[in-house]
Amino acid sequence: MFATEHGTVGMGVCSEVYMPEVCRALALRGAEIIFLPAGIAKPELWETWRTLIWARAIENLAVVVTTQNLFSREELGLAMVATPAAVLLQSVTSGVFYADFDLDEARRLRSEEDSLASKNAAKAGVLTQWQRPELRAKVFPDRS
Repeated sequence: MFATEHGTVGMGVCSEVYMPEVCRALALRGAEIIFLPAGIAKPELWETWRTLIWARAIENLAVVVTTQNLFSREELGLAMVATPAAVLLQSVTSGVFYADFDLDEARRLRSEEDSLASKNAAKAGVLTQWQRPELRAKVFPDRS
């Protein structure tokens, strides 16, 4: 975890995307942007990988960014940027990519509670309103 002028960043690694607790712990500690760089390209996993990256963004009301290492020009990787409301960027080619996103939207969703009148593209309040208090201490231990 580290703070930047743009927001608080949390880091996970590769297969930690399959363990939702990793991103949840980062989000509960304040991560607004979560990077999950991956190892080798595995095209057969792209559909599940894409789903998991977006799921981590939705369930943590964070921006989640991933990329895969490419070791030859013949390989195709998967680079993605997902917000709680949408996948903003997805590419299988090598290169440098940019995605504009509004962290204020994720911050607003984190600060609100969900209601029947909600018109949000993602469920507000998932880090607070829908948290199971009996599990919070296990996921987010008191650091005092």
